[in-house]
Amino acid sequence: MDYFSIKDIENLTGIKAHTLRVWEKRYNLIISKRKDSKHRYFDNEDLKTILRITYLYESDFKISQIAKLSAEAINTFANIDHKKSIPTEAYILQLIRVTIDYDATNFDSILNNAITKLGFEIAISEIAYHLLKRMGLLWLTNHLIPAQEHFATNLIKSRIIRAIEELPNTTSGSKELTLLFTPYGEFHEIPLLFAHWLFKKNGRRVIYLGTNTSISDISLCVEQRGVTHLYFHLITNLTGKTLNEFVEELQILFPTIKIIASGPYTKNLSLNSPNLICLKSMEEMILFPINFKNPELQN
Repeated sequence: MDYFSIKDIENLTGIKAHTLRVWEKRYNLIISKRKDSKHRYFDNEDLKTILRITYLYESDFKISQIAKLSAEAINTFANIDHKKSIPTEAYILQLIRVTIDYDATNFDSILNNAITKLGFEIAISEIAYHLLKRMGLLWLTNHLIPAQEHFATNLIKSRIIRAIEELPNTTSGSKELTLLFTPYGEFHEIPLLFAHWLFKKNGRRVIYLGTNTSISDISLCVEQRGVTHLYFHLITNLTGKTLNEFVEELQILFPTIKIIASGPYTKNLSLNSPNLICLKSMEEMILFPINFKNPELQN
């Protein structure tokens, strides 16, 4: 059984602690438990109830309407799409709820529904990413519920890999060839897989080396395959070097190859080089493969 503070609930649902307290006091919703120390806490069942309520609230139910529903009715309504296009926040809440129960069937169903209604790009960049961010896996370092985080991550990875395989193979005659990897010590793969999908969708030739890649593996691939661009994504830096030092090492080893750095950790990159491109936001990451031919982005 997992236990959550009101701050944990706020982080997972996006509903402010003050609002949760108002719902409890005014509408008798979401009754928290208290430890001997009088501190509030919530268990798994409480969290699922809050997620159902929040989902309905995000789907334009008034909180006064929800308060009049029985627990069974809330559960029933929470499993229905209430709009032709429900907001991304509602999908996130649904996915968190089924993740708690390790419900792979419904997780896939909800994610596929989001992909059908919103498109793959939005489903991954605005739903899957924010789901994992909220659960503490993708952008954060705290591990609130590690088993559920790994469960959700593996399902998302599988869905992105399937989407990559469904795209036609690149037949472009371009000489550009991009090597996709994360540096040694970086194991977060979902952003790199998403980059792979973006490149392939836009007809760009890539070699995918995956996570935790050594310099020697990069060198061997560059030597054998005529790589023109190195693309890496970094969330945490466990390379043993500063990010500037790591990029400088790449520039020394591969002076004619363009280097593209993406990910939250790139905010620590202060180098200014004509052969270096830094993608500091999700929007820039998505647009880069589209504008790859633009000389202004390559120089």
